[in-house]
Parts: sequence; C-alpha cells; structure tokens
Amino acid sequence: MPIRSGIVFLLMAAAPLAAAPLVAAPPDTASTYPVDPAAIERLGPAWRRPQAGWIVLHIEGQPYDRGYQHGRLLATEIAGYLHDLAIYRSSKAPADAWRDLRLIADAVFLRKFAPELLEEMKGIADGAAAAGATFLGRPLDLLDIVTLNADVETTFLDDALESTPHGLEGRRFAEPAERPRRPPAESHCSAFAATGPATADGQIVIGHITMWNLFHASHYNVWLDVKPSRGRRVMMQTYPGGIMSGLDYYMNDAGIVVCETTLAQTRFHAAGTPLADRIRRALQYGDSIDQVVAILKEGNNGLYTNEWLLADAKTNEIAMFELGTHQSRLWRSSKDEWFGGTKGFYWGCNNAKEQAVRLETLASLEDRPANVVFHPSDRDRKWLELFDQSRGKIDANFGFHAFTTPPLAAAHSLDAKFTTGAMAKRMETWARFGPPLGRAWTPSESERQRFPAMAPLIGEDWTILRMDPPRSPAPGTKPAVDLAGKPGGAPPAVDRVARPAWRGTILPAAPADTWLAAAFADYERIVAAETAALAQKGSSAVAISERVELRLFGPTSRYLTAVARRGGKDIPLLDTQLDLRSDEWYQIASGKGVLILAELRGLMGARRFDEFMDGFGRENAGKPVVSERFFAAAEKALGRSISDEKSVWTSDRPLARLPRFAQARAASGRIWAVDTFERSLDHVLIVHGTLAESDAQREAAVALQRQLAARWANILVPIKADRDVSDDDLRRAHVLLIGRPAVNSLAARWARAWPITFGPASFTLGERTYANPLTSVVAAGRNPLAGDRSVVIFAGLSAVATWNLPNQLPDRGGPSAEVLIHEAGGTGRPCLAPLPEHEPQALSAGNVTQQKGGAQP
Repeated sequence: MPIRSGIVFLLMAAAPLAAAPLVAAPPDTASTYPVDPAAIERLGPAWRRPQAGWIVLHIEGQPYDRGYQHGRLLATEIAGYLHDLAIYRSSKAPADAWRDLRLIADAVFLRKFAPELLEEMKGIADGAAAAGATFLGRPLDLLDIVTLNADVETTFLDDALESTPHGLEGRRFAEPAERPRRPPAESHCSAFAATGPATADGQIVIGHITMWNLFHASHYNVWLDVKPSRGRRVMMQTYPGGIMSGLDYYMNDAGIVVCETTLAQTRFHAAGTPLADRIRRALQYGDSIDQVVAILKEGNNGLYTNEWLLADAKTNEIAMFELGTHQSRLWRSSKDEWFGGTKGFYWGCNNAKEQAVRLETLASLEDRPANVVFHPSDRDRKWLELFDQSRGKIDANFGFHAFTTPPLAAAHSLDAKFTTGAMAKRMETWARFGPPLGRAWTPSESERQRFPAMAPLIGEDWTILRMDPPRSPAPGTKPAVDLAGKPGGAPPAVDRVARPAWRGTILPAAPADTWLAAAFADYERIVAAETAALAQKGSSAVAISERVELRLFGPTSRYLTAVARRGGKDIPLLDTQLDLRSDEWYQIASGKGVLILAELRGLMGARRFDEFMDGFGRENAGKPVVSERFFAAAEKALGRSISDEKSVWTSDRPLARLPRFAQARAASGRIWAVDTFERSLDHVLIVHGTLAESDAQREAAVALQRQLAARWANILVPIKADRDVSDDDLRRAHVLLIGRPAVNSLAARWARAWPITFGPASFTLGERTYANPLTSVVAAGRNPLAGDRSVVIFAGLSAVATWNLPNQLPDRGGPSAEVLIHEAGGTGRPCLAPLPEHEPQALSAGNVTQQKGGAQP
C-alpha cells in the first residue's frame, strides 16, 4: 500500500491455547447484507454486486477476456478514477497533467509488464471504451490503464530519484550549497500477522488497515476476484481498472495471504520491473511464501518500497519481508526469527527494521549526515502493547480490537481487513470500508478549496467478503434501471414555461372568495407548464400527464392533509373564515380551489377555458371578486348551467365532483407529501436505525436535524434510535425514518406505509427497480399509529447514500411530491407512485376526470 496507507498483522500457531476474547465480535454481517438480486450486473461469466460499501467484482478467463469484463462492468468508475487522478495532479490543468503521466508511464513502465498483464489491461481499456468511458472526449486506451496501474509507483518516483546517486554526492564545491533534502512523505499504513504461540488456535491471523489521503480513498473499494485461465485464483482490494491492489491486501486459492506497509522510498533501478507486475504475478503464480518472495525480489525496480507480511494458511507459516531496492531482509516463523522477541507475531507500520534497507534511502553516506537509527514509533509501541495483552489468545476478535484502537485506527484511516486461517482457506475476509471508528471523514477547508468535488468518506459496517457466485435471476426479472447509467443519473424533467396561461391578479371580496383568488394564480402555473410541455418535441402524452398530476398533487395534498388534521372534517368554501391561529382553512380553500378549476377546465375543454380565464383575469385585474360572479361568467362561457357542480363544489363533501385524481388520492389515503411535516416541525421525530449501517444513519439523523433547523424554523427536531422509540412517541409525531427496512427495524415494521417496495438493497416504484448503491429515495406515507400524521423514509441503498440524503433536500417551496428519487446520487427527481387501479392518462390538467381521448386543448 502507499506510504500513506495502512497497518498489517500476522500470527503463527503451535498447540491451541485457551482463548479470552478481547472484544465481542460483530455479527456475521454477511447475513445482514444478503445479495439483492436487483443489484447484480452480469457480463457472461463475470458479475459485480455491492456489499457494505464495496464493489465485489468477479472476472475470469483468458487475459484479454477477463480484462474486457472488468472494463465493461466498471466503466463508469474507471473513467471517474482517471479523471480524479488527473485533477489531483493538477486541479488547474488536469489534461496537461494526464498527458505528462501518460508520457512517464509510456517511457518507464509500459514495456516492463508481462505480456499477459498487458493483454488484461488492453481488455480493460477496450471494455471500458465499449461501455462509453471517455476522457477529454476520447475513448480510454491501453496507455490510460497502464498509467492508472503505474500511478502508485509514479507517486514515489520523485523520492526514489532523490535517493538515487547521480555522481556528485559528497564532493565539495565553492557555492552554492546544495538544496535541502525534501521532507519524507507521511507514512500511515499498519498491518499484522500472527501464528503458533501467539494465536488462540495455532493458526494464522493476518490483517491490514490503510491510512491515505481522502482524495484517493473513496476509489479503493473494489474487491476483485480474478479467476484466470492459468495460475491461481486471486482476490484483492483494489481500485477501478486495477490489475494489482495498490493498498496491497491479497489472498489466493493456495492459502497465501499478503499485505504490506510502505517504507521510506529507496533508490530507483530504471531497468527493473514494475511492482504492479511483480506483486500480481506473485499471487497468481505463487503457491508458497518462498515463491512469493522470489517473484517480488526478482527484477525489482525499487519503487514503492514496502515491508511485506505474508501468511500460508496451509502450513500456518508467517513471514516479514522488507524489500528495498538491492537490499532486503526476510524473517520467517518456520526459522523462529522474531524482531523484538515477539514470538508468533510480526507487525508493520512504515518503520523499516533492517538497517541496510534504511541506508538505501540515502544517495550517499558521504553527504550531509542522516539519522538512520531505528526507534519505535507510537504505532510500534501500540502493537507491542496489544501483543503483550493478547499473546496466546489472538483470534478474529484481535482484528476488530486492533483496528478500532488509536493510533492504529488514525484519523485518516479508510478501511480495515483481516482474515483467519480457516477463512483464508475459503478465500474469505472480514472487511470494513470507510473510517473504522465509524465517524465520517470529511474534507478540510483547504481540500474543499482545491478539490470542490471531493466527497466525504462514510464508515460502513464490518462484513465478510466471500466469492459465492450469485444465483441466476428468476425468469422475467428486469435489471434495475439505475445500474447502467452514469453517476448522477438522468437529470429530472424540467418544465419550461414559455408564457403565462392567462393574466390578471384578482382579489377576494370576502374570506369565502379566498379559494378563487388563490387558485386563479396557483392553477395558472400548472396549466402554463402543461402548455409548455406540449410544445416540446419528444414529450409523450402519458409523460406530460404524469407531470401534470405531479403538479396537481401539491394542492391536493395540502387540502386533504388539512382535512385529516381536522379529524376528517372539511370546510365548505362559502364558510371559509380567516383564522390567525391556524392555516388549515387556507390550505383547504386554496387546494380545493385548484381542483375546482381543473374540473371546470375538463368541462369546458382546455382552449376555451384558458381563453375564458385570460379574459376574466384581464377584466378583473386588481379588483375584489365574488365567487358567484366567477361562476356566472363560467356558465356563460360554457353555454350551460353548472348549478349541480357548484352545489357540490361549495359543500363540505366535494370529492364526488372533483378530478378522479383527487378522488383516488383520498380513497387510497395516499395524500402525504415528503414535505408535509415541515408545516408542523414542532411535532416531528427523527428515528434512525441500528440493525446495520448504524454509524452512517446516526450521523445522517444529526445532519437532517441541523438542516431542518437551518432551513427556517430553527427548531431542533428530537432524535431517537429505532430500539429506543415507543409507540407513544410515534403516535404524537410526524416520523422521519433514517434507513431502509433492512437496516432500520421501525422501517421494516412499517414497510407497507410507503408506495414503494424495498428489497435488501433495492426498491421498486411501479415497474421500475433501483439498486445502485449510490441511489437513495425519500417517500411519504401515513403514520400507521396516527391518521393525522405522516411518516417519511430517508433511505439510501448503502450507508454512503443514506449519509448524503440530508444534503440533498429540495429547496423549500419547491414542487410537492410523494417520492423523491436520487438516482445514483443525482439531483432528486420528484414523482408519484401509481395508485391502485390507476394508470397515468394521456390527458390534460383539466381533463383528469375523463377516460383517454377526452377533451383536447
């Protein structure tokens, strides 16, 4: 792993000893994260699926074939990582930076890779290009993928050249003084390996934690399973497009497990072979510690100097291998070689133990003096403290404990992984992506200024990564609609209002005329949007109708929810009275008014109605208007009496003569919008889940609390965990649930409250299923314990998506919606779920009471 990376551990076995667990092990969260069929993408024998923040990718076959599978299935992520690497090198001129990186990769690395690995990288490039991956308007190519895989070594090239003699070292010149040596790069990886006398059962335990910069961290969540046509099956943590790990945590089907911590950079050997080539071949063709060490050492170019920890689950042997450029040192448990006397235990934390390797960081010993004395760092001391506490008892619990113990779990930790002998034989590992202590790692102010798009890193749950192939989908299963798209998803449909549908602002003559004055303006916006949509090319009638219904939903919801808050009691329009201590009277009058005008438009026909409204508005602009005068004018325009309709409209039970859309909403109880609760913020409760992804949910709850307070009211909504909330709490509040049913027990209990169906890591709305881990949804429904309250679920399909939701709330005063879908992290798309026995009609806003083919504009 990079010098800004992780921690590693190894332990070896003799006779089993009594074990006293250090900490209680988390549950096998692999059972908490069942594979959601909707989230699986397939390409021949290859597949990918999400798991607790990881992208689990399986590829197999000949070199080019498996590369092509990799490129096709991770095309979006590969293009994104390439873009970010270029930005990281130069935020002001990323294209120039990438050109320079390609030149270095072409000159220094390209021709040093084994043909098999070049074929695999060529396949990755072609597969990604075939899926649409581009950079600067061109398809990705082989050199792009070589540059990606050489990036870690390129990063250390400056330091390596600084350590490589040029011939003038030690010579004295009159002036000027030589430039000072650059400070060493920060080094933050840690790892351990244990066996025999140190472990509880005499078998191996080995693990690794990574600390690096936030910009790169989010890309290292690929768990890659390579089943090659020749050699060993290899699994590794890597990045999109990687043929090697980069953070260097590997295992193969011969029981070999390898990880590393970066050391201070030693000299560069220009004729040598890239580490990316050697470590990949070591795992693909190494059956023993001897073979892995031999391949790593042969033809070493010296870049990315590491201390490797190795374990063999077949023999329970562990080893520690410090590899400089020309100098190295191997400690082996089979030879009873223990640095510091830690029998059965090796550890690494970026502090070279072998003096000969430390000396290779200097271009000359005859130049300015350098302190190369070994002394323990704070992490060295912490490893020894943990070893002293647990010798003879090390097991899986040690991994959980070590990797949640500072300073091993430092502020910039981005993951943790470990495995046991039994797990390694099954090619399984415990893993956690994101900060192991659970707190989100957010960009600093300087990082935000340099990289505005830098995203926080969210702590996921511990999980067991294993390579069980997913079951074949059931016949007729449709793939999720958000898997093949680019990050950000499709932009929401935008209503382009070309011109007003009618003009004129009218005033109410009395409170009984409130409905007309308010709806005259509110309904105009809906009709104008419909008219603009009809003028757009490519808009289907059904799509336009869906958008019209969405706009009608706002006033319908405000009307019907106000009635619900009044215990089901409506207010006749003519009985409307101003009440300074409530706004229910206004929500009923204005909402019902829009629906009356929509019904009237259906009776008249769109064109005649719009012309009538324009004439009436111009004639009465700025004047108080009595409702009876409006009805009389409408009857004249229609050419018949509307006394029957008017008597129902103005009564306290008007739904029988309002649009079928509103009738269906009332009949089904689907009246709540995702923002209804904001009108009663002092009666709201946030409930986050604890079944899984609890850290992200808890932080999301706090973020939502702050967002709601900052939006206007400055009310801090109370927060409770699902396991702590009572039914009495729930009856009194609009409930905001954080987390989908798989991770929030209250959401699971109330799963039927929303117009969407949840899978373990997916949801379905109508006939569309969504399963991208970055997708999230906000949906409103009726509180099952209180008919006058709503329940709104804020559910991401991963911890990251849930954590981000509070930052994606729509602006106050925007269109109301029953559901907001943030597809692959994009802008929220407001929508309505189909009602039972109700399908969108290809009709105008004023004709939603009719069958298809009704009155036309």
